Order: sequence, then C-alpha cells, then structure tokens
Amino acid sequence: METTIPCWHCAGDVSPRALFCHGCGSIQPPGEVDPFTRLGVAATFELDAATIERQSAGFARILAPARFQEKGARAMELAAAQRAAREKAAITLRDPASRARALLELSDAAPPGAVNGGSWELTVAAAPDSATRARAVKQIKDEMAGELRLLLDAFRLGDHALAATRLGRVEAMAMAVEDRKSVV
Repeated sequence: METTIPCWHCAGDVSPRALFCHGCGSIQPPGEVDPFTRLGVAATFELDAATIERQSAGFARILAPARFQEKGARAMELAAAQRAAREKAAITLRDPASRARALLELSDAAPPGAVNGGSWELTVAAAPDSATRARAVKQIKDEMAGELRLLLDAFRLGDHALAATRLGRVEAMAMAVEDRKSVV
C-alpha cells in the first residue's frame, strides 16, 4: 500500500506522485519521488530520448502557466514547482550517467560519487600543451563511451554491483574532462 500525504487544500489523502488531488482537484506540491516516477516512464537504463521528451512535453502542457492564472497565487506557485521538478527529472534521465545513478539509488546499490577525476585527471593535467590536452580529453571521452556501453551491459545482466563499478569510472572520467574544459 502506497503512503499518502494530505492535500494542502482539502487535507484529503493524495499520492506523492499525484499532480492533482482526487478529492478537490487542486494542484499539489511535488512529492518525494524518483525521476522515473516523476516523468511516468519505466525505471530502466534503456530509455530513449523521444520517450523522455514526449513525457516532458505532455507535462509542460498540463502545467502551463496559463492554465493556473485564474486559480490563485498558491496554484501558480505549485505549478511552477511541479514544472521545475519535472524539468530536473528530465535532465537527470537525459544523461546516461545520471540515469544510471538514479537506477542504482532505487536499488540501494549506488556507489559514492566521484571526488576527483582519478588517473584520467592526471593524464589531462600532465599534458604539456593544449594539443596534447585535447587529444587526452578525446581519448578519455572515447573511453567513457566504451564504459557507458559496458554499463548498459551490466544493467542488461541485472548486475548492480558491476553497474556501480562502471558508473564510478564514468563519473570520474566525466569529472576529469569537465575540470579541464576551461583549460583546454
């Protein structure tokens, strides 16, 4: 049985996933749910961009500011909060590494976040000139693409420990490349 929260307007029971109260029809504040639930998509690593965009567009129409103009300041505020929460969920799901982290968090298997770019960061930092740095960054990005394919395989196998290891590597590589964008 799903837990419920009280509607801010009528105090009726509302699912944390609900946009509107089933009793009074008032828009609700965004509940504490994962990004998959928030956008109404399957919790899987293999989400295509079209699905994410279709769901985002549908919620954008439902939550359009014009629909809430006559419903008062509180409804406008809650609609804006719902739009922001759904956009944050879409951003998370568009990025494969963020999507993998969200999946692993659902199964309590997420690794700790990367604190640095590891040996990849050192490779970029040790490059003597901008051309060498650019080659190093390209090589890291190519290796990251390979790790993402292996991450997909880990999810297909249902091996969350392996997926967590792969995700840790991807996040460290991304950090190494990101830290050097301003240098390159």
